[in-house]
Order: sequence, then structure tokens, then C-alpha cells
Amino acid sequence: MQDQPPADQETAALKLPPHSLEAEQSVLGGLMLDNQAWDHISDRLVADDFYRYEHRLVFNVMIHLAESGQPMDVVTLSEALEDRDQLDTVGGLAFLAELARNTPSASNIRAYADIVRERATLRKLIRAANQIAEGAFAPQGRPADELLNEAERLVFQIAEERPKTGGPIGMSDLLTKAVDRIDELFNLKGEMTGLSSGFRDLDGMTSGLQPSDLVIIAGRPSMGKCLMSGSRLVDPDTGALVTIDELVARQQAPLLTLTDDFKLKQSCASAFVDDGKKPVFRVRTVTGREVATTLTHPFLTGDGWQPLEKIAVGERIAVPREIPVFGHDAMPEHQVKTLAFMLADGGTTQTCPMFTNNSPELRADFTQAVSHFPGVTCRLVESAEKGADRAPVLRVSRDAARFHPLREQFSQTLREKLQAKNITGEALASLLNVSKAAVSAWCNGNAVPVQTTYMRLCETLNMPLMGDNLASDYSAVAKNAPNPVRQFLEAHGVWAKKALHKRMPDGIFRLPKQQLALFLNRLFACDGSAFVQANGQGRISYASSSRELIRDVQHLLLRFGILSKIREKQNHYANLRQSPWELEIIDQASQKRFIQDVGIFSKEQALEALGDCLNTKRTHSNRDSLPKSVNRYVLAKKGERSWSELFAQSDEPLPVGYNSHLSGRSERFLSRQRAAEYARLLEGDVYLENLASSDVYWDEVVAIEPLGMQQVYDLTVDDTHNFVAEDICVHNTTFAMNLVEHAVIASDKPVMVFSMEMPAESLMLRMLSSLGRIDQTRVRTGQLEDEDWPRLTSAVNLLKDKQLFIDDTAALSPNEMRSRIRRVVREHGNMALIMIDYLQLMQITGFSENRTGEISEISRSLKGLAKEFNCPVVALSQLNRSLEQRPNKRPVMSDLRESGAIEQDADVIAFVYRDEVYNPDNPDNQGIAELIIGKQRNGPIGTVHMAFIGRYTRFEDLAPDSYGEAFGD
Repeated sequence: MQDQPPADQETAALKLPPHSLEAEQSVLGGLMLDNQAWDHISDRLVADDFYRYEHRLVFNVMIHLAESGQPMDVVTLSEALEDRDQLDTVGGLAFLAELARNTPSASNIRAYADIVRERATLRKLIRAANQIAEGAFAPQGRPADELLNEAERLVFQIAEERPKTGGPIGMSDLLTKAVDRIDELFNLKGEMTGLSSGFRDLDGMTSGLQPSDLVIIAGRPSMGKCLMSGSRLVDPDTGALVTIDELVARQQAPLLTLTDDFKLKQSCASAFVDDGKKPVFRVRTVTGREVATTLTHPFLTGDGWQPLEKIAVGERIAVPREIPVFGHDAMPEHQVKTLAFMLADGGTTQTCPMFTNNSPELRADFTQAVSHFPGVTCRLVESAEKGADRAPVLRVSRDAARFHPLREQFSQTLREKLQAKNITGEALASLLNVSKAAVSAWCNGNAVPVQTTYMRLCETLNMPLMGDNLASDYSAVAKNAPNPVRQFLEAHGVWAKKALHKRMPDGIFRLPKQQLALFLNRLFACDGSAFVQANGQGRISYASSSRELIRDVQHLLLRFGILSKIREKQNHYANLRQSPWELEIIDQASQKRFIQDVGIFSKEQALEALGDCLNTKRTHSNRDSLPKSVNRYVLAKKGERSWSELFAQSDEPLPVGYNSHLSGRSERFLSRQRAAEYARLLEGDVYLENLASSDVYWDEVVAIEPLGMQQVYDLTVDDTHNFVAEDICVHNTTFAMNLVEHAVIASDKPVMVFSMEMPAESLMLRMLSSLGRIDQTRVRTGQLEDEDWPRLTSAVNLLKDKQLFIDDTAALSPNEMRSRIRRVVREHGNMALIMIDYLQLMQITGFSENRTGEISEISRSLKGLAKEFNCPVVALSQLNRSLEQRPNKRPVMSDLRESGAIEQDADVIAFVYRDEVYNPDNPDNQGIAELIIGKQRNGPIGTVHMAFIGRYTRFEDLAPDSYGEAFGD
């Protein structure tokens, strides 16, 4: 073979992975010469660090011998390798002897080990680079962002495998460090040794947040913001109405949520809370919607999200104006009609289903629908039987006229099958264990078997005797078989229900849009009405004795964007113990949509007349208007400008005699249409545009009634933090963020926040509200008052030059956090504080079946972060729901979720407790919070009392602090 040119030799050398056989041999030989050298290199090398395969095998055996306390000379090594059938693989006894002979001394073994380790690290870097390159070159590769994350993970994984520095420290060094520390503390003259928390009493107990400490801040999620058991939510995937109990039980909840621009979107719950029993109050609105919640549960008002305890009767709250959700579980059309007819005018408490109605058209349509059920007929019960003043009644019973021909068909089919299979009647009787006379009666059409024998007969002869559905076939031919219409009604929960107790069948909510419209069409045909009143106003209504049924009708109309109102009708009948309920479609747009999308069978002329009347009227709605807070917003945005100036700027003429009706004695609620006009006048104001085109109807609260202690649940929805329940919008980090605020202001070092529950923008708005002492709802909506602007400016100036970094990526692992922190440290210097919201939202790959083990690994890793970056790590953690069952709701250590590992790893564990959440009627606990220090590794435990200012989402010392003075408080 010819010698390679120098360039080729260099290329070949470059392709050979970095390694040093001489250093590897010296490490192995040194260990054989001096077994005590193992203590110097055991924490620096692993078997995979050796490049040569034979060297890896020898080192693995050395590990085994060292752990078992055996010598590592040539003879012992050879015996151990022989036991593993690896001696010949490594080169035999001669190879081991050569290793020992070629190593003169073990005195430099640590230097040799460092060389081996360095070459191994270089090989890992090459391997990682190749994997990254392969991913980038793949013809249908992964997204670039995913490749970048993978590349970072591979590189930092190599860094993680580097040997840890440190080790045992001798008494002399320890004493020196201890004396130096005492001298440092003496010179501080009682000042804090760690990062100030911003809370005087807390700093007094902890001397600040110490470097390398893992601090756990724990509290119950939601803190009492809960819905009563049985509250229903729409499943946007299926159309079903599902109770919150079911969602919490299955830990999965697709739902609808309201965004900051007042639009509904589909989302999912990320956490599920069983909060035990709490005092619950039912909220009822003017349209008849109802939801039951705790007093602390927020509702969206014109002034933002407000807890129920701050909402009075007369306040307007946000409810969806449309829930455009339809199912996919279609029914045969005749079944949809039958359910509608029987719910409206059906009798289900006698032997046979009954239908009572004066309209010949409806009776004919009902009869046609029922005729699709096998073996039944509708018979008119003469009015003389019930009295001349009663409406005609149809009874659904077995059809004798169809019964006998079908039985003849059955007997003929049976005889044909027996002849084809060459089976005698006697043989069939023996097979089925019945009498010969019974078989004879079957064959002659005089009788049919009982249902169980009928099924066995069909199986024996391998045939459906009359059709594909054995149960329906049997109902058609058997004299005493159950009425199939009754069976159908029983299956849907409609049978044996008096009018007062009728409920909407679950299957109706899962119908597709067209079939849902058909169902409502026939329902309104029975108990609905449409007409033009004497005053020229159109009216569409529906009446029922069942309030639950009529509420479900209101919900189903909402799916078509049809707004309606429920009211209790005046009782004109002496024999009625319960007043009937009436639903009315309340505005012109909804009435037009009902005429177009739903309609009423047999009342088409009335709807046509109503439609003609609506087309002659100017579109308006006295009810569909916005809260009066919007009036104040428009006036604030208008400022000192006149209406003439605003109209001139928008090139629109000022209407003659223009009156905005935004204030004074003539003040009115602003319509959505007017809000859109003002948005244009005010240079395209986004807030007004969003309100004008929102998915929200502002419904007035008419009653807030106590329901006593009830089981309650809550859901956590990331990002928006609200969801739709019972057709009302309801809502669902504060202390830890206050720590962050102070750390950012007091330190010039970077502060890192990992917020896996709340988006970064929302956190920043909350921080501006807290620092500026501005009501958070005004900050979120932008409706700042005059005195708020200088406070906002001061808060911005406090933060603008500070180094705060917020990462709102969901479900991060500790390794991903570490890599992101390192990136910030490289660019901005050492950390002052790391905050994690919250620990239970972190994830580690490979622990899907062992959540306790995963939390243990997360907790250990967070402590490792604190030590590595020499700064406090504050992690929020949830508490178990078990504390809700205790009379004293103050948390203790055992209330921590997966508490064992967290309790062991944490240096400080503090619990946030607000007694006003659980005892809202106690005036002594209002605005007071407790921080209960349950563990402090290097200090006392106890309770720190603080003030909680809810409108600013801020905790403070009970006495005024310097920040209050800075803002004039």
C-alpha cells in the first residue's frame, strides 16, 4: 500500500475521534500498581470515558472489585475477567501484565484521568454535533425551533455529566471559613445576610432569602373561588352538557373561555380542584340564567373581574351572547320529532304513551313520526271519553292490524327455514327444549316464542327471521312485547315524568345543528307562540311547567345566537300548585335568527307576518347595551375635545341636536352600535371596537341568594383564567410575585421568573398594578383614571432599567430551566433570584407512571439549581385538598402535595393563609394574611402577619412602608 499524501493523512487524522491510549493505559496500570489510587479517580471517570473497548471492560471489572473491597492486581483482574468470559477479549493475562509493566508509577494518575475525561468530552461533543447535523439535513426534518432545543439539550447534557467539584473539607479549612463568616456577620451590625424579601417581619425571621436556599411558598389553588356541585359546562367537542363533578373526576375538561378581547374560544382546564363544602350563593340574572358559586368567585363586570361579595343586585355581568357548539351524534328524524312532541305535549305516566294537542297538523305529524317504530299505531281517544272541553288525545299502542300479517310472515319464514335445513318440528322442539305443540303454534302463525326463546331460535337457524334488529323484530310480532315507543322514551329518560319534572334528554345536546333546529321547531309547535302584539311589537315565546326544561331550551337557543329571557307566568288556574314558566325571545335580531334557522311547524303564517313586521322596523335593542363604565371610558378618551371636533376629525357630519347621553340626567346605557361609532370617532379605539363586536351580553343581576354549605369544585384555565359555566362567564401568585418585585427593585442582578400558569404579559400588568397601587381591573382594561397615570409612570420608571426575565413556556423540565438560566447568566451576570410558578406544573420525561418519583426528582433538581447559581430559588407549590375538611384550615407540613421530597429538599417552607376566604363574615380578618413558616433549616419557625390588598394583588407589611410613601399612600 502506497503512502498517503500529507493532506490525506491530515484528513484521516481529523476523522479519528480524540483519544489518548497512553493516558488510558496509565490510568489502568496505575490502579493495578496502587489500589489506593482508586479514591483519587473514582469520582472523575466512568467506563464509557475510555475510548478502547478492552479498556472499558477492564475498568468495569475494577469498579466491581473496588466496591467489593478486593485488590486490583493482575491475578485478581484476570480471574474476574475470566468469570465474565472477557479475558480473551481484552487480550489475556499478557495484556494485563503489559499494562502494569508499562506504567512506572501511580503518582500522576489524576492527571492521566483528566486527559481521559477531556478526550471523552470531546468525543461526546462530536457525537452531539453529528446528531444535530443529521437532524438538520433530514429531508422532512423537524422544525428549526425543535432542533435548537434538542441541540441545547444535548450540549447541556454533556455539561451535566462533568465531575462535580468539591469533596470533604478538613477541620483546618472549615475553622478558617467559620471564623471568616462570623467576622463578616459581626461587621454587618445586624443587617440582613440574604436578599431582602421586602417584608420587614419576614426578613426579621429569615434574615432575608439566603443564597443556595430552596424556598417553597405553598397555598391552596383558587382560595375558595369555586362552583357548586352539579354546575354544567358545554363540551365544545361533543356538544354535551357535563357537570363540573364529572370533569374533576375524569381530570379532563374541554371548555369555552373568554379572551381579553371579549371573544369566546375553546380551551382546556389544566388543574382540577375538589374544595369540599363551602357556603354557596345562587346568582340569578334578568334573563333567567343561574349559577351557584362561593362569595369569592369573580364575575366579569364593567369594572373588570369582581368577586361575588362585591357585586350587588343591579350590577351587569358578562354572559355569552352565543355558544356556537353543535354535536355529531345524529338520530333518525322520526326519533327527534317524537322526543320533541312527547316532551311538550306527551303523557308518559300511563301504560301507553299519549299525545294531547288540538292541531290536526301536529297530530298527523306525530302519527307519521311514530309510524316508524315497529308494530305500533296511534289511536284517537274520542273527546267524549275525556269530556268535550278537552283536547284530542292520541294513544300509542300495539297495532293489531300490523300484528297479524307480521306473525303470518314470521310463521312462513320459519317453515321455509326448517324445510331448507331439513329440520322437523320435533327436532326443533328438542333443540330449544320446548313442546312440539309450541312449535306447531309458531308454524301456524298462532303464537311466537317468548323473547329469550325467540333469540335462541334465530341463533339456531342462523337467521334474522324478519329483519336486522332482533329486538325490533320481536316487538313487531309478539303480543305482549314492550311498546317500542315506550322503550325509546325510557332509554332517553323521558318516561314516567310528570310535566313539572320533565328534563331535556342528554342526547339532544349532542345533535348536529340541523337536527337540533328540527327538535326546537317541533317543541315550539306544541308549546310555543309567535305573533305581532297590538302595540306593533313582535313576540316569540315558549311555555312549560318545568323550569329545568325551559332553562335547557334557553341554552339550546343560545347555540343559534338567539337571546331569550325566562320569567314566571302569573297562575290563572286554581288547580295548579306550581306557576308555569315562559321563555321569550327578547330582541329583533334574535327573532329574525329564530325565524330563519328554527321556525315553527304549523305556524308558518304567523312567523311570516312577524318577519314582515320586523323588516319594517329600525334595528335596535333596549336590552343589548353595555355597562355604564363604558360611558366613563368614552368621556375620558374624549377629554376636552368637543363632539364637533371629533366628528370633524373623522370627516363625519355632526348630527343636528346631537346628544351623547353619556352623563347627566339623560345618561343612557351605550348600545353596541353606538360603541362602534365612538370607536371610529376616537381614532379606532381597540377597547370600544372589541366591546362592539364582542361575544358578550351584559346581563343584570336580579338576585343573590344563600344556599348554605354545598360541595364545590373549581377548574384552572391557563392564560385566560376563566370559563363558561351555566351560560355565564366565571373566573378562577400573588405573594411570590411581590418577592420578585422587591428583588428586581432592590438588586442590580438579574431576576428570572418561570411562569407556567400565567402569560408573561399578564404578570407584567399585575406587577404594574401592584407597584403603582392601581386597581388591577383598570390596568387590564386600560380604563385608567386621572390619578392612575402618574402612578403608572412611576411604576414603569422603577422597572424600566431593571433586569427581569420572564419565561412563560409550559411544562418545563429542570434541565430546560437550567439551560435557560445559564444563557441569562452568560449575558447578564449572576442571578439575584429565581422564581417558579409552580412546581407541580413542571415535567420530566420518563416519569409518566410515577408522579411521586417525578416530584422528588424535580424538588432535588430545584435545590441543585439554588446551589449551582448561588441564589435563592422560590418555588410555588400546591396543597392537598384534605385541609378543606378540617375545621382549622391553616396549612401544615403534611398538606404539601407529594410532601416527602419537597419537605426534605427545601430550606424554607412557608404557607400563605387568608382567613377571610373561609370566614368572610368576620370583620377582624378582612385584609389580613398570614405567612406560616413551617420549616426553616437555619432559623425559627412561626407566623408573619401581613396586609393583603386585593385590588392591587399585593401583600404588604401591616405598617406603612417606603413604597407607600413614594406613591403618596
